[in-house]
Amino acid sequence: MGYLRRMDLLHIRTSGGVFGFVGQVHTGRRRPALVAINGAFPTKDHLHDLVTEFRGVNVLVAYMPGMGPPWSAFTESDPGGPTLPGMTQGLGEAIQRLVGDCPLVVFGSSTGNLLALGLTLPTVTRVIASEPFFRTGRLEPFIAFARQCLAELPPGTGEEAFLATLFGIHADGRLEDRDYRHLAAGIGVPTDVVVGARLDGWRGEGAAWPSLTSAEDRALLQANPNVTLHVVGERTGHTVAVSGAGKELVRQLIYKGLVEASARC
Repeated sequence: MGYLRRMDLLHIRTSGGVFGFVGQVHTGRRRPALVAINGAFPTKDHLHDLVTEFRGVNVLVAYMPGMGPPWSAFTESDPGGPTLPGMTQGLGEAIQRLVGDCPLVVFGSSTGNLLALGLTLPTVTRVIASEPFFRTGRLEPFIAFARQCLAELPPGTGEEAFLATLFGIHADGRLEDRDYRHLAAGIGVPTDVVVGARLDGWRGEGAAWPSLTSAEDRALLQANPNVTLHVVGERTGHTVAVSGAGKELVRQLIYKGLVEASARC
């Protein structure tokens, strides 16, 4: 697997687990901050280009607890084990430690939206969400990928706890549908959602993934007056924001959000 394993991140230990960060933080005058939250099993350096693209602001690229490096695994000392509310709380603690009360633009990538859309920090001014999902039992390509990962991992890893907690995908083969629809209803700040166009079924191993933001998810998002939904392209799927028009749109939306946030500095 090609996701990050090296200990080349800043480790922030929080009440919700250990988060890894890369980025830049400015001293001197107050500036807005961009927080980009990686998803499940990100490839190495994913979203790192945001650091150099937005040099004039604070940029934090976050890795969730349990993803990749051994130091991020949940431990027996974590009270009650990992939970999504706990991880979201922990991310907020880390952000406040790193950039204080700077106005925030938050970008969530795939699974990262489970935290991005749940953040309640009063400093968040805008959210950009790429391919969020709110029911995990229907994510056929990811379920197949995760089961393959579990078959290759030693027992008791951070990845195992991550998949069981957030997705209901267990090492013993059990599958539980996690329901996160409350996140769509609870969005309270201006939010741009970028999704792929393909909603057809997955064709199996080796085939490109369709959008994981289902028709039901889209209806929930569009019912929230704070949300603007952007469907990009014609044959795009879950990787819509990785390259091409989708990636460019995300950059434009982030820039717009940072301009808005800078007015609060």
